[in-house]
Amino acid sequence: MCQKTGRMSACAFLILMVTWISESRANKFDFPAHLVGTNSSVTDGLESFIEQYNPVDLGVDMLDEEAPMHIKEALVNATLSHDPIINQMIPYKPLPRFARALAKFYSPLLGREVIAEEEMIATVGATGGVFDAIQGHTSPGDEWIIIQPAYTMYVPMIKMAHGVPRYTNLVLRKRSGKISSQDWVLDREQMESLFNNKTKGIILNNPLNPLGKVYTLEELEFIAGLAKKYDTLVVSDEAHEFITHKPHIRIASLPGMWERTIAIGSSSKSFNVAGFRVGWAYGSANILNNLKAVHARAADCAPFPQQQALAVAFEQELRDIGNPNSFFENHRRDILVKRNTMVEAFEKAGMRPIVPDGSFCLIADWTTLKSKPLWKTKDAGLDFVKWLVKNVGVFGLPVSSFYSEGHEYLGENFVRYCYQKSYKTINTAVEKLRKLQKYR
Repeated sequence: MCQKTGRMSACAFLILMVTWISESRANKFDFPAHLVGTNSSVTDGLESFIEQYNPVDLGVDMLDEEAPMHIKEALVNATLSHDPIINQMIPYKPLPRFARALAKFYSPLLGREVIAEEEMIATVGATGGVFDAIQGHTSPGDEWIIIQPAYTMYVPMIKMAHGVPRYTNLVLRKRSGKISSQDWVLDREQMESLFNNKTKGIILNNPLNPLGKVYTLEELEFIAGLAKKYDTLVVSDEAHEFITHKPHIRIASLPGMWERTIAIGSSSKSFNVAGFRVGWAYGSANILNNLKAVHARAADCAPFPQQQALAVAFEQELRDIGNPNSFFENHRRDILVKRNTMVEAFEKAGMRPIVPDGSFCLIADWTTLKSKPLWKTKDAGLDFVKWLVKNVGVFGLPVSSFYSEGHEYLGENFVRYCYQKSYKTINTAVEKLRKLQKYR
């Protein structure tokens, strides 16, 4: 009996040990606790659904036509260059010609001479620039203020740095008639209430994705005033800076802001070359040094051949300032035509588009459809996205996905659509949206 009992006890102990080891191993390889919540979104599971119905994809802001020929030619020439450095790298530093081209281009826009060697850095895309800025300036517990709706990458980056995201929401002040992105305004009282001695900075996206809002001078002065009052940084993500239909003011150019602003640009949005993965950041040398340190240890450098091609592109734009046929001006006009086409298409379909003043995205209110199906789920916006894909054949992103957990309801009446597409894609989308007219 004792021997039998002993064997049973040993078996039970072995089972407990195996279970403990299995659970420990599972826990050990779980997603990091401080990042939980960043590994999922309201759009999870949409990929297979999209593949099933093959709609016109206006959800992703990616061009579906050729990149500009002069930039492709510049990249070919860079790759074939006999200058050995162009196909090599200098750890954490930008290609000197690229840094000089950026400095010369931005200096007159900022009203100051930008020092290429100290105040410019090339990053792995604009997203990489934001990452370097947050990683380089965040200690555990530091707080960053995010203006919602917001680009979805900001929160994960803050959490990766063990920072704390705080949220302020734009307020729609107009509910009828023609509405533009300027009708979404700062909640100034709410924003200022978030600033405290733990605040490291505020992330400004200008123009703002997904709204296409271009901040006014008064709004920027208000944000700048808070940054100076509470001694914080401003990370100004200006990826869409050259796609605006009203004056774009750089917050770094305002009095007292150069010393506390990290501004970030994007070749993806500026020149339609998302595959280049080159962005840039500029600012005062003392705050840019932190970015350089992170960049050196996370990516070494952005690809030099692409930097060389972009240097050629910026040099051309500098020569073409004031020329109505420059690439930037032609690009801006082309985007404006596409914007107006999509605004008209959504209006005729019975939805209410929010007319953007910048970027190449717009959001549209789908609740204006009179005979639409009514959903009573957690995210009606996501349900509408699926319904539109299935019944109309056009895909967009629910604006709820641009809000943090607990604030999704603020975006559930809206869907974001990107119109930086070929005219073939735009025209196909317009044709499909006509199916919505029966729901007017």
